[in-house]
Amino acid sequence: MSPRILPPLAALLLSLHSYGQPRLNAVVETKRFLEPGKGERVDVHITIVGNTVVWTTDERGFQQAKVDALTMIEKDGDIQDFRKTLIQSPDRADTLHGDFLNQESFLLQPGAYSLSMELHDANSTDTARTYVQVPLVIGDRKQKVSISDILFTLPSAPHEEPMPFPGTYFPPGSDRLGFYAEIYGTVDAFGPKGPFLALTKIEDYETGKVEGNFSFPQRMTADTVVPVGTEFDIAQLPTGNYLLTVEVHDRNDSLFAKRTQFFQRNNPVAYDPSSLATGELGANFTDAFTDPDTLAEFLNSMRPIADELERKMIDDRWKDRKPALMRQLMYTFWYNRSPHDPKAAWDRYNAAVTYVNRKFGCRNMRGYQSDQGYIYLRYGAPNTVADRSNETTAVPYMIWHYYRAGRYADRRFVFYQPERSTTCWTLLTSDMPGELNNSKWLDMLAPGFADGGVKRDEIMDNYKNPR
Repeated sequence: MSPRILPPLAALLLSLHSYGQPRLNAVVETKRFLEPGKGERVDVHITIVGNTVVWTTDERGFQQAKVDALTMIEKDGDIQDFRKTLIQSPDRADTLHGDFLNQESFLLQPGAYSLSMELHDANSTDTARTYVQVPLVIGDRKQKVSISDILFTLPSAPHEEPMPFPGTYFPPGSDRLGFYAEIYGTVDAFGPKGPFLALTKIEDYETGKVEGNFSFPQRMTADTVVPVGTEFDIAQLPTGNYLLTVEVHDRNDSLFAKRTQFFQRNNPVAYDPSSLATGELGANFTDAFTDPDTLAEFLNSMRPIADELERKMIDDRWKDRKPALMRQLMYTFWYNRSPHDPKAAWDRYNAAVTYVNRKFGCRNMRGYQSDQGYIYLRYGAPNTVADRSNETTAVPYMIWHYYRAGRYADRRFVFYQPERSTTCWTLLTSDMPGELNNSKWLDMLAPGFADGGVKRDEIMDNYKNPR
């Protein structure tokens, strides 16, 4: 697939890059589709974040970005297949550095693999690389009826091949949700040309309930491969976490197969706390909290997941300590994230705050105020941790690795203890857009090995190969 220019992934995301040093960032996703009689086709979608690469101008006055990409499929340490590609953006006559994507495909048999990727900005004089490594499991489709992975798609004209939508995050302005999937095994289950039903719906991630009228049945006819897809208008879908679900039913409504795909929707807030009169929201779960210090503590604990405007409002309410205004802000904060059950959303988050306070608190700092507590609350628990807190030949460090953090895959957070006498861990660097990015982090962990050495190689191995 040739690269295609895309609109910016999210306005908020792009603005956050100014807080750290620019570096190449990408969204990498894998989607699996069956090639009957051949194996499983794995499509690797690579979306380059346009404002993190260098754009050069040619003699015609057009701008273009170029990225060298090495994509490898490994099994038990052996390379099974690889692609070496120069990803080039389309020519642009303006200065809007949009995102652009590329696709690589691999044909694999069932088994456990790993996907490794190395990306380099071909227009940059910097030799730094961006690394991605994620597990890749190809299952054996033993059941009669099965469904491929669900691919989110960009709006397209009729009869035009659908293009992948990058990631699983739908920001304000992304008011259409399209998808594509394939159904297999229907001939054996329902007979040649046999009828069956494909049901697509959007469900609340927490409750499993179908959201509004987002349920779409399609009558299908059995075939070797049956494509299924539609497009939902999500302009009125509230902010929250959801599942797009595809189900296969027979004529008696018996469920034969099911596939889900998680996604996040960010819609403008339904309630603006700054514009509401006191008491306008009516009775709600925050009425149980009357002590101003308790309310101030609750609000402060919400800062790790708040956006910039919400943090300002939290700080204002923390200063004035007016219980009615604090309750109002607390309720609207959780209503805007989970309109169906804001209390349950708060309870889940508060349980996580209790955990990080116990796990990551140090000195006179509560856990949610620490760097590790902030990352845990914002992105969840890491998938792997390289704990080198007992280092003697380097500064104690810890590397948290996430298969997925927010809308990005394969992200790392490096913490260290600059003062060995304290239990506080400080964030040293991260490859997550918007978080601290420190190009000197390796020198700071192993200052005595500036020209290389075994210790630096060991640290880099722990960084690049989480386990």
